[in-house]
Amino acid sequence: MLPESYRECLEPPATAGLRAGLAHAAEAAAALVYPPHCLACGLPLPPMPNRVLCGGCAERIEWVGADRCTRCGDRVGEGRGSVDGCPSCAAHPPVYVTQSATLARYAEPLRALILGLKFGAGLQAVPLLAALLARRVRDTRLLEGARPLAAIVPVPLARKDFRARGFNQAEELARDLGRRLSLPVETRMLRKVRATSPQATLDADARRENLRGAFEAAPREAARYMPSAVLLLDDVITTGSTIGECARTLRQAGVAEVRAAAVARG
Repeated sequence: MLPESYRECLEPPATAGLRAGLAHAAEAAAALVYPPHCLACGLPLPPMPNRVLCGGCAERIEWVGADRCTRCGDRVGEGRGSVDGCPSCAAHPPVYVTQSATLARYAEPLRALILGLKFGAGLQAVPLLAALLARRVRDTRLLEGARPLAAIVPVPLARKDFRARGFNQAEELARDLGRRLSLPVETRMLRKVRATSPQATLDADARRENLRGAFEAAPREAARYMPSAVLLLDDVITTGSTIGECARTLRQAGVAEVRAAAVARG
């Protein structure tokens, strides 16, 4: 069920004023030519500010609510509240990440939305997902702690993958999220220096080996954040191998603390 705090992201209130009226008129005209449809299920959408996700899909998403693991961002049993460790952590300990937050489980219909973003250039989903992530970060107090959170670092793509896709979905999400949280986005600190096999085809051990040495940190950029925490951002956390290797690379370069956020938890 859709958490109440997310409804304003999916159904933002109407804005009064001439500029808002002109924008609404332009959107209505565009909708006549390109009728909006749900990026998850493909059904037509009624005229509304959210032109990405239908109400039915929003309700079917397996949202991660108050019952969650603060270490890996996964859901835990109903009524447990926030816990520091869960079965997912036991299987794949997030050694270099101190706190994590995710929006929902990586299952349909959210899976279709994310795959459309990554491989179908569905960038119109970015503002909605970033708005939901900003709400999640605030609700989970992920920015709070002994060290101030100083920047968002998106998980990078290898150069070959970036050229083929034309964009990095984590970077697109980070830029929008950074505006909403008033945080800078640091894209030069972390690089993926070699292409890797698709993680989805590998088991947990093979995923870790596949990523070993795949990322490199820029010492000068990392040094700017030595006394601070950074927020590592990706679209999906599955076993945590990618986030873990990125966090290890950043910590070894001198970053004091790494927290993580993602749209989905596998």
